[in-house]
Amino acid sequence: MLEKRSKKFGEVEITLVCDRSTSMDEDGGAKKHEQQKAAVLLMEALKDFADICEAKRVNMHSPLEVRSEIFSFQSSSEDAKPLKPMSKDLSEKERVDIFGKLATTSGSTTDFVPLGVIEKGLTDELKKKIIEGELKKIVIVFTDGGSDNVSLVRSVLDKLREAQVVVIGVGITESGEPALTTYAPNARLAETAEKLPAVLGDLLKENLADL
Repeated sequence: MLEKRSKKFGEVEITLVCDRSTSMDEDGGAKKHEQQKAAVLLMEALKDFADICEAKRVNMHSPLEVRSEIFSFQSSSEDAKPLKPMSKDLSEKERVDIFGKLATTSGSTTDFVPLGVIEKGLTDELKKKIIEGELKKIVIVFTDGGSDNVSLVRSVLDKLREAQVVVIGVGITESGEPALTTYAPNARLAETAEKLPAVLGDLLKENLADL
């Protein structure tokens, strides 16, 4: 039934944070390539989902709006700026630009920077919507190594989760195992780089099941 959902959510915001540290070039670049693939698949899937919701809007009692954004980290000034700003739109140029950006690496694991930007962007209005069940906000972080500042990550995670934002860390290959501790209790491991898109798909299914 399109007229009524089991939950009140009228808006969904999904943020993907990607790893652009130099270690992503290890293993012949497999980790980097699979991350590129996962990011593009996510963007395209959410764009299709947003288009379907828009098409069904006139038939829905409480229309659903889906928005997405993408950040990355590589210990540079780009860490604090989204590769794709939060919106329901996704142009061909944005897809190409993001794919290209994720092909470049430098620096180390400064995951706390984009997480901090996301947390600072939680306005009182957004927090109210989340608490009242009108907005579901999900943040998924890809990382293939230990954070440069675990205590800072944990501090930001506490603030985000206190605001009822769903934050999940995904470790890429065995080198990403530290994410299981840093992002606990919401963390997963893609044992091989090739499993990354599947892990992402499973996480989306689980966290969007109540829409």
